[in-house]
Amino acid sequence: MKKIMFLMIGLILAVSSLSFSQGFAPVGTSVAQFLEVGVGARPAAMGAAFTALDNDASAVFWNPAGLTDIQNGNFFSSYCKWPADITLAGISYAYNLKNIGVLAVSGVYLMTDDMEVTTILDPQGTGEMFNISNYAFGLTYARALTDRFSVGVTGKMVSEKYWTYGYTAWAVDLGTLYRTGFHGMRIGMSILHFGPDVRYDGEFIDFSDPKSVDVDKPKPFNTFSLPVNFRFGVALDVLNHEQHRITTAVDMVHPNNNSEQYNFGMEYGFKQLFFLRGGFQSSADEGGLALGCGVHATSLGSLGLMVDYAYSDLGILSSAHRLSLSISH
Repeated sequence: MKKIMFLMIGLILAVSSLSFSQGFAPVGTSVAQFLEVGVGARPAAMGAAFTALDNDASAVFWNPAGLTDIQNGNFFSSYCKWPADITLAGISYAYNLKNIGVLAVSGVYLMTDDMEVTTILDPQGTGEMFNISNYAFGLTYARALTDRFSVGVTGKMVSEKYWTYGYTAWAVDLGTLYRTGFHGMRIGMSILHFGPDVRYDGEFIDFSDPKSVDVDKPKPFNTFSLPVNFRFGVALDVLNHEQHRITTAVDMVHPNNNSEQYNFGMEYGFKQLFFLRGGFQSSADEGGLALGCGVHATSLGSLGLMVDYAYSDLGILSSAHRLSLSISH
C-alpha cells in the first residue's frame, strides 16, 4: 500500500516537473481550452481553490482522489454560461464500492450557436454555417489507502471539432489527497489532462507562406499539447462548530500554457444547510473575483440535494454564471 502511495506521488511530481522547467508563459500553445474552464458552481465561487476539497462527484474535475469521501452514490451536474454565447455543461456520477474503492463516470461538453463561415475571399460570410463540438468523457477510480490518504486516477477521451477539422485523443488525470487531522486540514495534489500531443485532421492553406498560396499547396497542421495543469492545494477549517463552519482554501496552479496562478477561497456554512462563498484568482488573464451561495436539503428522507450558484468576474469579457446540482443517496 505504501509503495502505491509513493508511486502516485512520484508520478505527479515527475510529470509536474516537465511544466516547471519552462521559464516563460507559452500562451496559445495548447488545444482543448474548454478543459480549463472550471466545472461546478461551488469550486468557481471559491476562486477555483478546490484541489483539497471534496464532498461530491465534482471532484473528478479537480482531484479524483477526493471521491473517497462519498459515502454511497452521488450524481452531479453543472451548467455554465460563458461569454460569446458559449455554454459548458458537466456531469458525473460516483459510487462507493466500499472495500473495492470508488468508481465514477464523467463528461464535459462545450456547445455554441451556429456561426457563419468566413474566408479571405468572403469576409462577410459564405452562407455556410458551422458550430463547435468539444467534449471529454472519463472513467475514474479512487481508493483510500489509509484512513487519511487517498489516490485517484481518471482515463478520458478528449475530442474537438471545428467545422471539418478536429481530433480525438486520450488523457489521464492523477490525484492524491491527505487529511492531516489538524483542524480539518487537507492537502491535495493533482495533474490534469496529461496526454500525447495531438494534430488536427486535414490540411490548410498557409496564407503567410507564398509557396502554399501560389501553388495551392495545403499544409498539415502542427502538433499541439493538451492543457496540462499541475495543482497543489491546502484547505483548512478555521471554524468548525455544530452551527457554523468556515473553510479556507488556497491553490497553486501551474499550467503548461501560461504563468502560475494562485487561487484563494472561503466558504461559510450555517448548520450545513446554507452556504456563502467567495474567492479570488490572482494572475488571471481577466477578472478574478468570484462569489456564490448554496442550499442543502433532503428529499424523501434518503436523498440529499445541494444546489449551488456562482458568479465570476471576467473583466472585459463581462461575467460568467454557473449553476450546479448534486444529489446524494
